[in-house]
Amino acid sequence: MNDMPEKVLLSGFDMEPAERAIAEKVIRNFSRKISERSSYEYLKLRLKKSRKGKNFLHQVRGELKIKNKKFEAEASDYNLFSVLADVMEKLLNEMVHSQRK
Repeated sequence: MNDMPEKVLLSGFDMEPAERAIAEKVIRNFSRKISERSSYEYLKLRLKKSRKGKNFLHQVRGELKIKNKKFEAEASDYNLFSVLADVMEKLLNEMVHSQRK
């Protein structure tokens, strides 16, 4: 994917250009929200697709590293964009929660 921040590492995101543009926008928006709260070392996202009948089940695993803390989240759904947003939201929430402690 292009236009991604250097700290964002993607794996398995082989998709149509229109889908890619939407996925990039979701990832950029959340990475901006994360970087507004804290400087992060990296954000890794891995997409796995498995065919279930006529549809694909999308599984996304995310890992966010900030200083000496690592946050992980995982979700799966038939809608790629909602599962991507779910994982990013979980990572953001975990990060915010850990900063309150």
